[in-house]
Amino acid sequence: MGLGRSIRILATGGAVLAPLCAFGHAIEFLTAKLSLLPEAGVRLEVTADHAFNPLIPDEGAALEALRSPLEVLVGGNWSPLDRLGSPMIENHTDWGRCAPPNLPPPPPEAVHALVTASWEWRHPEPELVFRVPKGRMQDVFLWQPVRGQPEEGSQWMLLLAGDVTKGIPVHRTPVIGTWGALAGGAALLLLFVAVWHFLRGRRRGQMAF
Repeated sequence: MGLGRSIRILATGGAVLAPLCAFGHAIEFLTAKLSLLPEAGVRLEVTADHAFNPLIPDEGAALEALRSPLEVLVGGNWSPLDRLGSPMIENHTDWGRCAPPNLPPPPPEAVHALVTASWEWRHPEPELVFRVPKGRMQDVFLWQPVRGQPEEGSQWMLLLAGDVTKGIPVHRTPVIGTWGALAGGAALLLLFVAVWHFLRGRRRGQMAF
């Protein structure tokens, strides 16, 4: 599946378990921030820099690079991101929101011209699996902040064309928990009705005397 070619890096508290020189320059790839939302929600923000990436010379090239830069496994088939929904496009210069702080920063003289495409959807599978389409020129730096920890504890990996990620569990609301809450509410309602009928019958009995 190409997973063996991917460079897997885990960063916790700034400790990096692979040589950062493997990345080359800090912005010679697309960055993809993955956020897992409640109820199987997914937000993916992919950014291209057309001011400091030699492979992306202008905004047109950036927009082209952001056309379904990843595919998602859905129902046993690979689905382009654009099939999951139309992205929101934003032009900005804030590099800090595009990559975790422990990624080596760009040179101080770097002038950013960033284009971010954001997709958001509810994932139908219990896990997310991404793939960089074969033949793509742009590598993808995929990263995910760890819940409850600062972004220095992010998990990240560099994916080359054809690389496939391992399954990433989504946040689902447990079905048992939902039905349990409904059952509990129904039981309380039945108890209230039973008590109301009992008190009403007792009152009628008292009035008969």
